Amino acid sequence: AIGTVRTHLQERWLHRNIALSCLGSLLYVIGSYGFVPWLAAAQPLVGILGFVLGSAAIGTSQLWKTVRIARDYSRAVRVDYYVLEPSQSWAASANAIGVELSAGLGGWSFFFGTLVYAGGGWADDARVFWAIIGVWMLGSALFFLGAMFLLYRHVVMKL
Repeated sequence: AIGTVRTHLQERWLHRNIALSCLGSLLYVIGSYGFVPWLAAAQPLVGILGFVLGSAAIGTSQLWKTVRIARDYSRAVRVDYYVLEPSQSWAASANAIGVELSAGLGGWSFFFGTLVYAGGGWADDARVFWAIIGVWMLGSALFFLGAMFLLYRHVVMKL
């Protein structure tokens, strides 16, 4: 009975985590739309808030998944509801952490870059402008790295 309750609670938290990830993705879409020139001129906060809130949601969701994967690996030889051989389990867990951690750090890069952008200091200082661009490029590279981990996971590891 206790195991059933634990499983139910774990699934509940997993569903909340997935919902947070979906919300973050939706906010990214809204934020992207908010930077369309005519909308940005009329309502500049749509793009900024979309990216700040979306980045916070994605960053939190992905790092939450990273912690869950590491915790699950440390408790048992189990990854994503599949029981694996010990040697496969470590590789699968490490790869899953690569997927989630890369996206989480990418989200937080966009969060901080957008906050600095929203502060407006970049208009007067080219160094601030290029620092923002660098942080956004880092975020993009981290999202890309997460996608490469995911591609490897599906194509090579067949998970």
